Amino acid sequence: MDNAKYRRIFSSLPTLNTERLVLKRIVPENAEDMYEYASRQDVTRFLLWSPHVNLRETKGYIEYLQREYRKGNYADWGITLRDSGKFVGTIGFANLDLTNNWGELGYVLNPEYHGRGIMTEALGAVLELAFRELSLHRVQLRIMDGNTDSQKLARRMGFVYEGMQRGSVLAKGSYRDVHIFSKLAEDYFSEKRAGTVRI
Repeated sequence: MDNAKYRRIFSSLPTLNTERLVLKRIVPENAEDMYEYASRQDVTRFLLWSPHVNLRETKGYIEYLQREYRKGNYADWGITLRDSGKFVGTIGFANLDLTNNWGELGYVLNPEYHGRGIMTEALGAVLELAFRELSLHRVQLRIMDGNTDSQKLARRMGFVYEGMQRGSVLAKGSYRDVHIFSKLAEDYFSEKRAGTVRI
């Protein structure tokens, strides 16, 4: 990866616009909307973090994000509905390997907004940035076993299933199996030429 390009993009996290969504920096004003879903057990069931115990914890996490933004580190985009301004989730890089030119994405969505194609739209926008702006060679998803909705999303977005890593993640005191999905730049641009990329 071009380090200069990386610094340019993440030193001022770009706003990504889609038909229904605005993906932008998470700000303190998003705390209540974030807490609405981050406090739910069902949301964090397949994630590494536990439900937020109170609004103060959510505000503390958003303060941490402000520091990461200022450092120019990769951090989450907030997913906001264009028509209402409602903050409904996050998407961003969980890891970037600059040496081998790949990134890993993670995302979470308020369950009240499932089934509306919101994460499909958000993921499409971030993939566009990953392959066109960052010029990544590979983007991967690591999905905990049992998270069938996320696996369906990966397949719908054209990610290739590579297999399962048994007991590879220690989450909330238990070793969990993780499914690996990937998309290469050549896959993405081939789909783009064929008109099958979802954005």
